[in-house]
Amino acid sequence: MKRVTNSPEKNENSSPPVEENRFLTRMFSKLRSLLTNSFARFLATKAGFYLVVVFLSLVLVFFIIESMPGDPVAVMLASGNPPPGADIEALAARMREYFGLDKPILERFFIFFGNFFSWNLGPSYHFYPVQVSTIVLYYLPYTLSLAIPVLLVSFFVGNWVGARAAYMRGKLNETSYFILVFCNQLPPFWLGLVIIFIYILLFHGIPPIGAATLGVIPSLSVSYFFELLAHWILPFLTLLIVYVGAWATGMRSMVTHEMDSGYVRYGEQLGFKKSKLMSYAQRNAILPQFTGLNMVFNGIVGQTLIIEIVFGWPGLGLLLYNAVFNYDYPLIFGCFLVIIVIIVIGNFLIDVLYGFIDPRMRTGRG
Repeated sequence: MKRVTNSPEKNENSSPPVEENRFLTRMFSKLRSLLTNSFARFLATKAGFYLVVVFLSLVLVFFIIESMPGDPVAVMLASGNPPPGADIEALAARMREYFGLDKPILERFFIFFGNFFSWNLGPSYHFYPVQVSTIVLYYLPYTLSLAIPVLLVSFFVGNWVGARAAYMRGKLNETSYFILVFCNQLPPFWLGLVIIFIYILLFHGIPPIGAATLGVIPSLSVSYFFELLAHWILPFLTLLIVYVGAWATGMRSMVTHEMDSGYVRYGEQLGFKKSKLMSYAQRNAILPQFTGLNMVFNGIVGQTLIIEIVFGWPGLGLLLYNAVFNYDYPLIFGCFLVIIVIIVIGNFLIDVLYGFIDPRMRTGRG
């Protein structure tokens, strides 16, 4: 009998399956390590939780909008100019049919979510035929230009001020604490009105309201940027004063607690410099401040919407305010949708950041 040997061609043909098996093995091992990673499980849990939050929030928003008193068609007819002699009732019936307001509430509910998943929010009632998505995306950068800088600047400035206030002694300590608590308890909308009143007294003129002076055309130019900055600074300072007080009050309490802890007292006995002990105390005191980022971010977004109404800043707050008065249901839904998404994404990113800062989150012991 002849001995059968493998030919070179068969050896070459058998190597690709081996390489493919190695590739699949590596992929499965990476997937297994990802599934067993505590931080990945933590992020997956948070992502699932926030998806449920978005769904329940949108259901709540739908029923709030549907339960609003008033008739959007009557508002549109009152604000428009129907032709003389037109049959108003027939025109109103056709408008209700066109906008789907004559359908049962359950059918409108499924249409509502179908539009959400396709990002087809339909046209605005008040700005017809402009699409809601176009309007909301135009106003969105103005809201973000207030909320994000206030969050970042107030966090760093407030924690720095609070840490310094913790090291003061005597009357200076009591005075700084009183000022910080007072700023923390100020209602932002009331503080905005006070700032407008002070501006009128000092400069004998109306403060800059809105995004730009009337007659100024928006453009990508340095002149328009400074024009926009002049109108942005007052609402920014209003929110900044309140939230610097909030961060500083918490940081002062945490640093005061850390300075009385055992490791600081032990470091003093060993002869550590005061500046070194202060830096250790600030590092441990900043972690609870990161824990409160979610709540403060939610509060800043909500207060930004109100401050936009006070100062006429053209963000989502002012847009939502006008949409409610005009019974513009699609625009109300679009504003709430973007606000919910901003809050959810912001909270998720803060959770991710906290996972990198606190090692207990990455090891599963958090």
